Amino acid sequence: MSHNKAPKFSRVELLLKNEGISNNNGLHSTTKIEFLDCGLMITGDYLIITMAEVGGSTTARIFNLKELSAYKTHI
Repeated sequence: MSHNKAPKFSRVELLLKNEGISNNNGLHSTTKIEFLDCGLMITGDYLIITMAEVGGSTTARIFNLKELSAYKTHI
């Protein structure tokens, strides 16, 4: 049995780039996604958000760092 060792946060905010949409300054438009009570890991070119589920299983969302404009963690 493997154990999830990702640091836990009360909230993680991700700003995803909206490709092809930019303002007059050349900055990308973004979409904000929030995750509550989750883990966060960065490995290679990927940011991984882990979420606990009923029964002890873990679900994860994987994002390529090239798709992100920024992220923010809340302890």
